[in-house]
Amino acid sequence: MKAPMDNVHRHQRHAASTRRAFFGGVGATFLLAGAGLKSSWVYAATESPTVPASDAIGPIPAWFSKDVQRKARWLPAAVKQLGVEGAYRQRWNAFPADVQAILSRMAIPVWLIALVPAAADKQSEILKQFRFMADLAGPPPANKRALRVEQLLIFGGAGQLPTPGDEATGASLGAEGCSAAMSKYVLAQLKLEFPRELAAMSDELACSQSSIEMEGLFKHAKKAGIVEMVSRPFAELEPGDFRPGSLTIAQKPGGTHVFGWTRVPKGWKWEPGDKMAISNTGLAPFGNRMILAQEYVTGSPTASGEGAHNEHGPINGRKIIYVHGEPNLGDPRTNVYAAQGSDFILVNLL
Repeated sequence: MKAPMDNVHRHQRHAASTRRAFFGGVGATFLLAGAGLKSSWVYAATESPTVPASDAIGPIPAWFSKDVQRKARWLPAAVKQLGVEGAYRQRWNAFPADVQAILSRMAIPVWLIALVPAAADKQSEILKQFRFMADLAGPPPANKRALRVEQLLIFGGAGQLPTPGDEATGASLGAEGCSAAMSKYVLAQLKLEFPRELAAMSDELACSQSSIEMEGLFKHAKKAGIVEMVSRPFAELEPGDFRPGSLTIAQKPGGTHVFGWTRVPKGWKWEPGDKMAISNTGLAPFGNRMILAQEYVTGSPTASGEGAHNEHGPINGRKIIYVHGEPNLGDPRTNVYAAQGSDFILVNLL
């Protein structure tokens, strides 16, 4: 994600308000008993092996294996010191039984669990997120691949996974890492789990850190019948254009942002059809990590009441604050996508 300096303050305040709403304003956390857990995640768990019960690490994307071997700078200390399995066991053993049950039923891969931050001051927040993500509102994604994309996205945001690193330096890509987060955490794992259905997906698409490159690779995937790509200028956007389990490449003032869409937890008490965008942030003071609800879309974009979640309103809203006749992109109330007529490339897994 490329964010101009005059947008930094806006994004910081937006992320802060999102965190307040998610962690403080959505009501009491619900607990799910392992044997009694029932949710849409159970469907996909039957499509993939239940990883946490096994002694094996399981398949690991090639890009991640390479970064582990070279102890890339972006990796958590536990992964560099203990290896993938050691870091995974350390994190897994620290989770309460109800959270272990949720992650087992979602069949979250060992290598992704190993990346969940271990800092003590983050654990309450992360556990609360994991519990919320077990029960989502609204119709599920259209197919198994889209459902798995949604799972991987919401786990990445809820677990605050670190932004993947640069392939040359090994350092975190930070605010530039939105493409890498979608490619390396979501598409790379998807290609491992659906090798036959996604045989025509290029290895490059599962290891990209460039939105321009990603767009071109998606065009090839479209020709192979793997994805559907639709271009929409801001003025023609409809709430239904953003589907759970889909990805979006958005052109906005100052650069390009890449993110994925999921349904919203029922515990948030949003409208059932609302959806949220998940991607990475590299802006202080939130660090280089994945976050939930960077944006959201609703069928009632002019309705009030969502300020606690996002000061500039839904991505399909038209709130713009003007200063001297010009859009103030640094004001958190301004929807930068509306300010200068952004273009959106919508990518749906088939």
